[in-house]
Amino acid sequence: MKLEDKEFYKLPSFLQSLFDDKIELLPSVNELFELELAYLEYNCLPKDDLLDRMAYFKSINGKSTRHFLMYSHPTKALIDDRTATTKAYFENGLFSTGYATHGLFPYRGKFHPQLIKALINIIGIKRGETILDPMCGSGTTNIESALMGINSYAIDLSPFCQFMTKVKHNSLSIDVELLRGVSNKSEQLFDFFNVDNPKKQLRKIKDSEKLKVYELALLAFLDSLGYSKRVVSSSHKQLFAKVLKRYETTVIDFILNSFKYISEIGTVNILNATAKKILLEDCSIDGVITSPPYSFAIDYVKNDEAQLNFLGYDVNTIRNEMVGLVGKNKDERLKNYFDDMEAVCSEVSRVLKKDKYFVMIIGSNTNQTGGIRLESKIIESCKKHNLTLVKSILKPIKGMRNTMKDEYILFFQRV
Repeated sequence: MKLEDKEFYKLPSFLQSLFDDKIELLPSVNELFELELAYLEYNCLPKDDLLDRMAYFKSINGKSTRHFLMYSHPTKALIDDRTATTKAYFENGLFSTGYATHGLFPYRGKFHPQLIKALINIIGIKRGETILDPMCGSGTTNIESALMGINSYAIDLSPFCQFMTKVKHNSLSIDVELLRGVSNKSEQLFDFFNVDNPKKQLRKIKDSEKLKVYELALLAFLDSLGYSKRVVSSSHKQLFAKVLKRYETTVIDFILNSFKYISEIGTVNILNATAKKILLEDCSIDGVITSPPYSFAIDYVKNDEAQLNFLGYDVNTIRNEMVGLVGKNKDERLKNYFDDMEAVCSEVSRVLKKDKYFVMIIGSNTNQTGGIRLESKIIESCKKHNLTLVKSILKPIKGMRNTMKDEYILFFQRV
């Protein structure tokens, strides 16, 4: 019926036209691409799995989703004593960014965990199956998979990113009684880690459950180390005390409020490999979700330089291995970047099972690529390696508008 034939205010909500059930979206769902992903996950998941798995929904027919129940408790520690910008980020991202252990160590370029959860639902990864992120960064795909009972492999050239992913995963199942009060020992822990070889210090801890606590404390130490390079009003030791308290409270709040909704935590296996040479068997992976380094926009090695140096790693060696950072000039770096990405696409195709899906989230940046669109080159490379583009979703980027305005969520199927 046309609008002129009836009063506009009697028309049903457009959401009622999109979904068969009476649904309520989470309050943070305010972007068009999120609505499209919500529509896709709603239609791709079996009916019996909707309440248990959906990422963008608050309720269906009056029943709350597990995502809403798990993450509706704000973690005060994430916003106390933070800048107004950081506070707003976590307050607005209650269901999208700051839940579980995702809020530990803010990392440039990380994607929203809620987005990853929706993508996992859309490509049909089931509990007990295995997913891969060959350029895992801060481990968002791996942590989100684990929360859904899905196993995963993580690969990243940066030993610091490997460590961060490991700690975030282990902290999902940390012993609360061992962790409780750890921030009261911040001075002793600061002295314990503030040595020439902190990794050697960790080897002194023989109990695996206690080691989880010490590794979480070391991540807080490294977080505050980077912070201390950017501020002059507080020392590293003072910042460590604050960050450690935030980590302790965040993890305990998650376990006490949300863990009861988790039936099984998936495993995370961190491979000491590269995305260009994945140490996995052919046709062994049920799905791949990743994002390539925006090496034209972010120098990831420089971003982690303080942490890598402190842990005793050679920054230049890592830089020479990283996608898109090698070359005498921009043209040479650009050629190497696309050659590297073709190798990545080839390896993804090799390890992915037939008919399964590879999802890449990639920024569009023609300013620094001589007019070449990154997503077009990736599509071209994937086509050469039996990965067919089946869907593309445009997503605006927030926080990187000086370098990239949009990014694409590209869905490829292994043929």
